[in-house]
Amino acid sequence: MNAEMPRIWRAEKSLADHYETITANAVYTDAVLADIARQGFNAIWVHGLLRGMVPSRVFPELGKNAAEHIQNMRELIPRAERHGIKVYIYLQPPRGLPADDPFWKKHPEAGGRCYKVMDPRQEIRCFCTSSPEVKNYLQDSSQRIFAELPELAGLILITASEFPAHCYSHYSFLRYQDNPKEAEPLGCPRCEKRHPAEVVTEIIQLIRDGVREVSKAAGIIVWNWSWNMYEPNPCPTIINALPDDVIFMAGFERGGRKKILGKMREVDEYSLSYAGPSPTFRQCLELARKRGLPVMAKLQIGTTHELATVPNLPLIGNLYEKVRALKELEVAGFMGCWNFGCASSANPAAFNRFWQAATLPPKEEALVEFAADYFPGCDAEKVVEAWEQFAAAMDSYPFCIAFMYLGPNNYSLAYPVRPSQAKKTPLGPSWIDLKRGEWVESNWLDGFTWPEVRKGLGQLARDWQKGAALLTKALKGSSSEHARQELDNAWICYHVFRSTWNTYRIFNLRKNWAESKLDAYLKIIRNELANLEQALPIAERDKRFGWHGECHAYMFDAPGIKKKVATLTRQLQESSSPDA
Repeated sequence: MNAEMPRIWRAEKSLADHYETITANAVYTDAVLADIARQGFNAIWVHGLLRGMVPSRVFPELGKNAAEHIQNMRELIPRAERHGIKVYIYLQPPRGLPADDPFWKKHPEAGGRCYKVMDPRQEIRCFCTSSPEVKNYLQDSSQRIFAELPELAGLILITASEFPAHCYSHYSFLRYQDNPKEAEPLGCPRCEKRHPAEVVTEIIQLIRDGVREVSKAAGIIVWNWSWNMYEPNPCPTIINALPDDVIFMAGFERGGRKKILGKMREVDEYSLSYAGPSPTFRQCLELARKRGLPVMAKLQIGTTHELATVPNLPLIGNLYEKVRALKELEVAGFMGCWNFGCASSANPAAFNRFWQAATLPPKEEALVEFAADYFPGCDAEKVVEAWEQFAAAMDSYPFCIAFMYLGPNNYSLAYPVRPSQAKKTPLGPSWIDLKRGEWVESNWLDGFTWPEVRKGLGQLARDWQKGAALLTKALKGSSSEHARQELDNAWICYHVFRSTWNTYRIFNLRKNWAESKLDAYLKIIRNELANLEQALPIAERDKRFGWHGECHAYMFDAPGIKKKVATLTRQLQESSSPDA
């Protein structure tokens, strides 16, 4: 395995101010870069907006702040290089603009389909890549990035899903082909004549051609995120049409299956509870290798949507298994995070230690050695026992897209409840900071039954508590800051899981409320109050907890927990008053 292939990370909270690369210098200080290097990474990624980074000869209205962006990147790249770190820019070209932006009045020919996704409060119009002007813009702006930043290591490209970009960005082409009665018009007369795979590969080719006009060495990492909206995995049409000189990056876990609560369930997201690799990853790897393309893995090694508001899910044994598989498959490199889960913790430290080992020791030996080094003075064997207990606990986690994206897991410690009929207002996306509704139930359990979800969450909390207790004993002899951080992290995970279990149990009463259920409700909130009172001092002393890096907001924090404690305490007092 080539040690110089990318091992890519980013700084926590580095997406401030609407994802502009203009903030990169404020985030990537020498201290942060040194820490990233110490953890074992040799590259970072910074989010860029093609329409903001460089001036456009095609659309002069774009790139108003380009000079400041370029200057910041010119300062960042050599600073990172001093720490042995290369800089990549992540793009999702051509990234749309708000539907009411004045740009569209000046350039109606460039406009495509509108979407209201990611943030349902705003409608975004895509750039139509069937337009000759937009094609010229993509190639010209890509060329200008590297003309201005010749030392930039490369680009990382998402060409489906995420933010609205091109006309097929969020169009479920395959689902509509399988269910034509459900199909909605694409809304772009130019692109509807084309297959989305053609649109995707054309975007990649245009950007590649622009980059190669000035740089033969820059890495162009092409990420397969959500291509399966357009053709079945492993998406052979797209992979076979990729340029010969790009790096292909595939999701490591998506398309896997895991036994949860006695049944095999689909894993269609990043996962730390599932070691992988998925059959889909293996199929993608085989296709790309037939093309002669280097292959990278896309993972999240800190935390995932399984619980995005903690620094890490300490499933160190599963991280070992991921590295073992990557080494056996001779994968060229990896990108280890997204826009959350980027904190320093035991997870990236362990992953890189295993990755960089010339010969990977047997699992138990590797974990014990890492524990002994990371927590001086600890009982390393008991630390490993705790990590394995956490992994066993996650076998009860109700893993499905709907639970992770639409459930209350990330904010349950601050989520308000009351003894009354629940209003049929949705909770809203779990990765967006907004006012929450009350209706936890929907038709989105993805194969789980309500009893299974409640049972799974209860078992998860109980088993995780056992692991946290084991870790407490194991770290008793270590006075290191790592020991304090990892112990607090383990316990806050437990309190979140317990709170989520309580939230689902409460909703089970509230969805068909009757006063006869009050005693059962009060019993649950007594449990929740005890849980909150234990979680509060941890949240007070460590501000990492509750922060969601994707929406740049606290989903829970000490003030939010205190507010919930006060509300539940008042409910108990009122229920016991003579007038109640």
